[in-house]
Amino acid sequence: MARKFVDAWLRPESRGSLEDMLKSCHELGYWGVALEVDDNSWSEARRLANAYGLEIYRRITIEAGSREELYRRLRAVRWRYDLVAVKTSDRDVLMAAVRDMRVDTVVVGNTSSPPIDRHIVEVAGNSLELALLDLLEGGYEAFRAAARVVRVAYKKGLKLVISSGARDVYGLRSPRQLASIAWSLGAAPDYALNTVSTRPSEILLENRGRLEGRISVEGVWRVAEGEEEVSNG
Repeated sequence: MARKFVDAWLRPESRGSLEDMLKSCHELGYWGVALEVDDNSWSEARRLANAYGLEIYRRITIEAGSREELYRRLRAVRWRYDLVAVKTSDRDVLMAAVRDMRVDTVVVGNTSSPPIDRHIVEVAGNSLELALLDLLEGGYEAFRAAARVVRVAYKKGLKLVISSGARDVYGLRSPRQLASIAWSLGAAPDYALNTVSTRPSEILLENRGRLEGRISVEGVWRVAEGEEEVSNG
């Protein structure tokens, strides 16, 4: 089965950037993208994605400084977005985010995120996420943090997503270029490719199913109205 490549984090800064990025993602071979845009840009993003043959999903990245703030914001946004990510510099928030079922990915591996220690590994149920832009902007310290994340995630069997985090077309990379981040830091090739295909596409498809009422919050697909529900997977 062909892989469905996904860039799980695009955050265009203008309409011009939006169109250029979606066109480039199509040319680079992506099946879908997750966009962080405001309400005014979302309808235009859907129109452009349809024109370029891309599956498009809406993302929000919560930056919380306390668990109370995290929980409050999750209650407000969970079922309005296809992908809910959390980014924090507070270890308690990180610990809460990696195990809260309302969170899809937790952005780590940047210069401000807490290190992934054994206590976090023990409770982590959600995907960790590395963003290329964090590595490019953070320099050597961000690279060291990302290398540790990949080593721990691969060794411990944690779920990992790698995104571009791009703000314009120059921040984009091909799917295999993004996957090479994990591969070059010690992960096996198949695991590395899954970080830009299997894992993010599963998150987006399941959440879209829930938002559209085709799958319950317990993970049961509804095949047709009035028919018996069948288990997902």
